[in-house]
Amino acid sequence: MDLKKIYAELDAMEPEMICARRDFHKYAESAWTEFRTTSKIVQFLRGLGLDVKAGREIVDPARAWAWPGEAEIARQIERAVSQGADPAIVKSLGGYTGAAVTIETGRPGPVIALRFDIDCNDVNECDAPDHRPTAEGFASVNPNQMHACGHDGHTTIGMAVAKELVLHKDELCGTIKLIFQPGEEGDRGAAAVAGSGILDDADVVLAAHVYNAPEGKLGLAGSQMGLYATTKFDVTITGKSAHAGAAPEEGANAINAACLAVTGMQSFLQDGRGCSRLNVGTIHGGTGRNVIAEQCTLRMETRGSDTAVEQRLYKKALATIEGACAAFDCTCETKIMGVCPTGDGDPDLAARIADRCASIPDFDFTRAELPQTGGTDDFACMMEAVRAHGGKASYMALMVPLKAGHHNSRFDFDERILKAGAKAFIAVVDMLMSEGVNA
Repeated sequence: MDLKKIYAELDAMEPEMICARRDFHKYAESAWTEFRTTSKIVQFLRGLGLDVKAGREIVDPARAWAWPGEAEIARQIERAVSQGADPAIVKSLGGYTGAAVTIETGRPGPVIALRFDIDCNDVNECDAPDHRPTAEGFASVNPNQMHACGHDGHTTIGMAVAKELVLHKDELCGTIKLIFQPGEEGDRGAAAVAGSGILDDADVVLAAHVYNAPEGKLGLAGSQMGLYATTKFDVTITGKSAHAGAAPEEGANAINAACLAVTGMQSFLQDGRGCSRLNVGTIHGGTGRNVIAEQCTLRMETRGSDTAVEQRLYKKALATIEGACAAFDCTCETKIMGVCPTGDGDPDLAARIADRCASIPDFDFTRAELPQTGGTDDFACMMEAVRAHGGKASYMALMVPLKAGHHNSRFDFDERILKAGAKAFIAVVDMLMSEGVNA
């Protein structure tokens, strides 16, 4: 491909990309409810003349962790349509979200899959006047839904990459698949998309994520390494209500059982084989100050730098909860809400990516690898699926100044990374087509 020409085209496209990113940011949508986002993506891809598969066509419902259920989906569809989603497109999705296209060149070459996540976080966006999205009118209008992790940028980058690949299709070889994945937050969507079979013939799968860089600098790491394994789960503890003053002995306090469990679970964080994390994100229970709490629900997660470490912690957490429930004459029910293995990019591919992207003028620096320190991304499920049949994978880190950390209500990023990220994907696709996946 004529990369110099493509880079110039992406430079000219920057205002369009910024506008798209801000539109996605303003109408942020959580996992499995990205109906407006999907509608806008489908409209854009169809406008490029591409055959788009979306929603139920690219999702295996049996692996769709924590799908909200029909009532909530109906409510979210109504909201999405009121905010500009195309009703016909939304109806065709079959209750699921996400989109994908396949560009067949008709010439021999590798099958390259590119993944872009599209969902937001469960965060209320900061409304302070010095927060740029608030000041410039593109802060999220949806309560407790905010792009506080950069997926609005990832989606925009994917759309720009699609446009450039279509414009330069005659210069391509092999097959390129672009996957706009729902439900990355909470590690809910990748397994369901992989389960649809879309990656079964992929020789390589690539993704990227924005990460913090030194002030004023833009950079790229060929792959982030050491994605943690994780299990997301909800626990419902059930006891027995009673009068808290007159007959407390007749009740079984679910909140007491939950408190004992929460403190006890911390005992198993230490593991000589690697690092682990445990977090109880929410706890809700009880009905009144003078009533023994009959029910309490915990929403929580375990993480580990190794799958075995994470699974030990998860099993110990369950055992602790069961023990606490027994102590307070309660019972418990656990529901898995998301699962993801550990993940590393292929080091040789990461080094090649960094070397190729070093020539992109937007980047002040490149490096082969970026160490991970506790984050997860269900892209690891896609990496695992492609490697199962001998393929390769890399999870590029787009280094960019951030206004606040990920999942923070003040999160925002330098929008120069939009065109830089699109250039990186194009450069890597060109490298894989010209040199091969295993060069």
